[in-house]
Amino acid sequence: MKRASGQPQCSYLAGLLPLAAIGLLSLAGCATHVQNTGHYAAPPGFAGAIRPQIVLVYPFAVDPAEVRLASGVLAKLNSNDEDPDTKRAEIAQDVQGEITNTLVDAFSRMGLPSRAAYPGEVPPPGAIVIQGQIVKINAGNAARRAVIGFGAGQSQVEANIGVLRALPGGRLRPLESYHAKATSGRTPGLALGAAGAAAGHVAMAAAGAAAGTVKRSHTGLDQEAENLGKEVASDVGQFFASEGWIAPQ
Repeated sequence: MKRASGQPQCSYLAGLLPLAAIGLLSLAGCATHVQNTGHYAAPPGFAGAIRPQIVLVYPFAVDPAEVRLASGVLAKLNSNDEDPDTKRAEIAQDVQGEITNTLVDAFSRMGLPSRAAYPGEVPPPGAIVIQGQIVKINAGNAARRAVIGFGAGQSQVEANIGVLRALPGGRLRPLESYHAKATSGRTPGLALGAAGAAAGHVAMAAAGAAAGTVKRSHTGLDQEAENLGKEVASDVGQFFASEGWIAPQ
């Protein structure tokens, strides 16, 4: 069983684009895709279909050493000579925290009591456990996103997610698994070929403002992490609904 979903959510460049190019925004935006990678059928007589009393979201595992920092001129200007390893750790923690908070909020809104799990917490029997691993964090190149667009310099967050049921004795039974990817999308940049040439000095003038706009929207990867969390929650919510634990979305 496979599902895929996408929800363009970014429009920060719309006000900067030439009128001839605004229609191209329909091609893309911030993009998030979630694929269901596993559905584990319950064994005969399994009593785990009872509505869970709590959903525990464990912070997703992440290796800060795998974080790819922002590249390009803007990244160098904004680095302030910060230690790269410190910056990687900060980004990893921010992405991890944003995903956790988004999932907890989404499940709570669905009507299932949810919270972030404590470090080392053993879930009570019957609880739903959300675990995951962040497999990619790439801050991309803000200048390339602003000027070239169409996926150039895009930022990315990817994760593998598991939905499990806690059993007596601390055991966990897998229910569903997903792979999720959130990117800054393929929004058209300011250099739009013929459209940019037709706009002439308007597009060139807008390019000067792009850096500040991108900086405000992409100082980190909070938006990508939030988008990933929302889309994962939506897909997991469909599973919860199929089990009769919440009303259909």
